[in-house]
Amino acid sequence: MKRSRCVARHVLTAVASFAVLCNGSVGSAQSLGGAIDPGVIDQLQRQLGSGSTSSTALDSARQTGDAQNAGAQQQDNLFQRPEKTAEELELQRQQALRQLDEIYEPSAIEREYQTRLEDSTLRQFGYELFRSTTAISGPLTGQVSDSYMLGVGDQLVVNFQGATNETETVQVNREGEIIVGALPPIRAAGRSLGQVRSDITSATRSTLLGTNAYTSVGSVRAITVFVGGEVARPGQYQLTSLADVASALARAEGVRRTGSLRRVRVIRGNRAISVDLYGLLGIGLPKSVRLQDGDRIIVPVIGDTVAVTGGVARPGIYELRGSATVGAILDYAGGAVRPRGSSVSISRINSDGGEAFVQVTGVEQQIIAGDALVVASGSAGGAVNRVTLHGNVINAGPRPLPAAPTVRDLLGSIHDVKADTYLPMAALIRRDPESGSRIFQPVNLLTALGQGPSVPLQPNDTLWVFSRADIAFMNTAAVRQIVLGQPNPLPECKSLSRFADTVRDTQSSRFSVLTRGAFIVEREGQAQAADVGSTTDASQTSAAKNADVATDAAMSVCPSTFEREPALLPFLIENAIGVGGAVRRPGAYPVAGPVTAEVALNIAEGSISSHEGVVIDLTTSPATGNPDIKRYALDAEGLVLDRVSLRAGDDIRLSAPQPQFESASVLLTGEFARPGLYTVRKGETLSSLIDRAGGLTRFAYPYGVVMTRRSVQKAEEEGYRRTARDLGNAVLAIAARKNVDAGGIAAVTQISQQLATAQGVGRMVVEADPRVLDLKPTLDTFLEGGDAIHMPKQPNFVIVLGDVSNPGAVQYRAGRNVSEYVKDAGGTQFSADKGRIYVVYPNGLAQPVKNSVWRGSNVTVPPGTTVIVPKNLDPLFKLELVQNIVGIVGQLVSSVATVAILANND
Repeated sequence: MKRSRCVARHVLTAVASFAVLCNGSVGSAQSLGGAIDPGVIDQLQRQLGSGSTSSTALDSARQTGDAQNAGAQQQDNLFQRPEKTAEELELQRQQALRQLDEIYEPSAIEREYQTRLEDSTLRQFGYELFRSTTAISGPLTGQVSDSYMLGVGDQLVVNFQGATNETETVQVNREGEIIVGALPPIRAAGRSLGQVRSDITSATRSTLLGTNAYTSVGSVRAITVFVGGEVARPGQYQLTSLADVASALARAEGVRRTGSLRRVRVIRGNRAISVDLYGLLGIGLPKSVRLQDGDRIIVPVIGDTVAVTGGVARPGIYELRGSATVGAILDYAGGAVRPRGSSVSISRINSDGGEAFVQVTGVEQQIIAGDALVVASGSAGGAVNRVTLHGNVINAGPRPLPAAPTVRDLLGSIHDVKADTYLPMAALIRRDPESGSRIFQPVNLLTALGQGPSVPLQPNDTLWVFSRADIAFMNTAAVRQIVLGQPNPLPECKSLSRFADTVRDTQSSRFSVLTRGAFIVEREGQAQAADVGSTTDASQTSAAKNADVATDAAMSVCPSTFEREPALLPFLIENAIGVGGAVRRPGAYPVAGPVTAEVALNIAEGSISSHEGVVIDLTTSPATGNPDIKRYALDAEGLVLDRVSLRAGDDIRLSAPQPQFESASVLLTGEFARPGLYTVRKGETLSSLIDRAGGLTRFAYPYGVVMTRRSVQKAEEEGYRRTARDLGNAVLAIAARKNVDAGGIAAVTQISQQLATAQGVGRMVVEADPRVLDLKPTLDTFLEGGDAIHMPKQPNFVIVLGDVSNPGAVQYRAGRNVSEYVKDAGGTQFSADKGRIYVVYPNGLAQPVKNSVWRGSNVTVPPGTTVIVPKNLDPLFKLELVQNIVGIVGQLVSSVATVAILANND
């Protein structure tokens, strides 16, 4: 079986810890008709005796490893891709753009609109045009139109065909003329290509009879223009005569955000040509202005602007050119995202500098400089005051108060909010009319969005709606740690830093709802909330813990809600109730006003068990300061839940009875009549499970049963770690005061390192013979979820390993002693330690064979027994070190029997 082989590999890793101590010869296993795989014997013997700790062997291993690493590195270099794919290049480009966005500094215009509209994403439209635009360079491609104005330096190619077949390449000379072969001079400068082409054709017909002329542009002349004003790099630039205004601005690295995109001027002689670059951005028609030598391009300061925010395709800040209507500005922004049902209001700055909302009567309504269009899904009014919606909503932002006089008008119904919205509490922030200070008021969205009267809103109110992720962040270990007075584990979170300051300054218990349901332990001088078990089902508890760990990892990024308004985090904790016990997600949950126990359980995602036998413990916090504890027993329908009321600061706990079944199944393999996975009851014994499995087959060997348990495995591994620490300390102590062989110290250090990472098997020594269990019920083992029980077949061999001449499996014969089996394996080596021979029984028990009676005449050797003959360690180490190592060998040697049984199990 795969699981058995996995366990065998773990045990082999543990046995390797003392491989350097038993350097016996490796022999071939004796064939016993397939009773045990010879490869298993060879692998065990290598772990026990073939290792060498000499420096030569170590150097050889290092060289081999270096060679393998070098070969792997060379292979990686061979398969390294010479260039990046298109997807990788696009990913790199997107990462670069995100980095540019992180260091982006808003302009003064952007900051004003962002602050006013509370939209940090607003930017001036169109200035990204020159981010990746470059000036025209390289050879001329494509057709040049007949309207192109020729000048000094332009090159023409004239192809004669007919009676005369030749090609002439000519250039407009400084007199502005071209001379083409035998044709008379033709004036070209200042004339269009079409006019010059017509003159060449006419001259050819009159001069060269029977010949046609075909004229094209070979290369264009260079021109020099000056670019000034609000550009990144003003100066004089050389371009081709085909260049336009955008090419010149690109050479100057674009227009600053203080410059105008709609009133760029091209000064040519004594006249000025105005260019609107919005035509190149899809707004209006682009004006074609071909540059000429000596042109001056001037970018003036930006003119009047308007902003568009909310539900439009392209929110931004747009520059005006003359008068404009609401419909025109909405067209700039690509129109509303929703084709119908959206409302538009105007945030306008009055003559006194105050902000007012203006009702939009139609798309033809005129706008003025500084206006901001707010597109929302609700109706817009014409009031001066407003209310603002933030948090876990789709259409966040300001609203006219007449259009949203209540919370229901602002949000709609419960069906209109997002699915992950936390309904038991929202936060309404308003200003005290007398003191001007902010007042935080909890709002229960379950009632505010219901059929009854809703919560009225006041001018300049702000409503924050939370998500379940926000509440999960409130229950993370980072927040609990701050409540316990520990340093902030996430200093990058502004909200947690502010919360830590509040906890440190107040030194009160108003946030203790987060820690009342936790078990506080002292770790490294700091109080921490520990994970403890509960009376609930273990698998469900484990799942809840895993979910909490995943939540903490997901919450490593600070929620934007608390980062924008840090005061909301302590406000939520102050208005929270504690929900614990047999619920799917225990924790602290903020509520607005009284709630029933049924609502509290729904907030915690419900009970993890049926209502039968469940008891509710309710702890209230009255004004007197003395908590009142009440207990309610639920009936089958849980009707009492709607009669129990809780307020902020109260705690409710559901105490469920013990489950009747173990949290995991028990695995039976091997010689059972019906092996497989079995669900076991609490307190069920091994004999009961064997009866349910139909008993044992006639080939079963109960004396060699292998039972593994996870809790025993953990204890075993902890023992390995503790032994590794003790061994390391002993080596340091001995090396400091005595001369110890360096090779021995290195070997023991290797053992210590292997022990520190060794995996336990978790084997338990149990009685599995049904006949014995009937006579001695006290030996019957209680089962736990996750136990694995393997019943092997009756073996017919005895394994002899270690410092013997021919280690392996020898034929079992009844009545024989240890010395006889060692003799069958070729006898001991000269370096064997006969005083520390071990006998490992099939059930996992290990017993040393005493020196005085090492022949083993008093030691029973049943089939499946393993005899281990270790190497004599005295010549290698001092006495103190030998005693420590022998103790370690005693801990690990009992695992060999488990390997011998499981490794050969298919």
